[in-house]
Amino acid sequence: MNKSEAKFHNTALKMHNALFRLLEKKEFSDISIMELCAEAKVNRSTFYSHYSNTYDLIKEAYEDRLQEFFKSYSKSLQDIESFDATESVFISPEYLMPYLAFVKENRRFFKVYMSNLQSFEVDDTYSFLVEKVFLPIYQKNGISDKTIVNYMSKFYLQGITSIVLEWVNRDCVDDEYFICEII
Repeated sequence: MNKSEAKFHNTALKMHNALFRLLEKKEFSDISIMELCAEAKVNRSTFYSHYSNTYDLIKEAYEDRLQEFFKSYSKSLQDIESFDATESVFISPEYLMPYLAFVKENRRFFKVYMSNLQSFEVDDTYSFLVEKVFLPIYQKNGISDKTIVNYMSKFYLQGITSIVLEWVNRDCVDDEYFICEII
């Protein structure tokens, strides 16, 4: 990474962290760009050189946070090959508990993001999950038809998203194990 790229990355990181700090104090809709810039200690023009609006910032921050999570999670995903083909690996506690702990730790952020999914393009995350998690499991179970894989993946992700959003809206008061059992 050259000096210019590093500076751009550092500014984005400052903006992400400012957003996370402000979300601990107030609702996303109440956070202004001026307030974000003050919290991040950057100029307003710097914000606009990176983002068009606050939704661009939260989308980027979400993707960044999720990629960090996937890095720590990817070792577990590599172990899919060792599971019995009849197991529903992606709904086992081994795979859900780290995700639920991650969501709980970032619940304010997830609440905003998940409540505004229609404002974000989530195709990259969806594609990652289908390719890295669902497809290997489906293939082990003899399911390779792309249409079936797409429908099954959408069904699973919509259900999980609904349960997790409800849990987040309740401020994650229920135990992760309880939510895991529901899923």
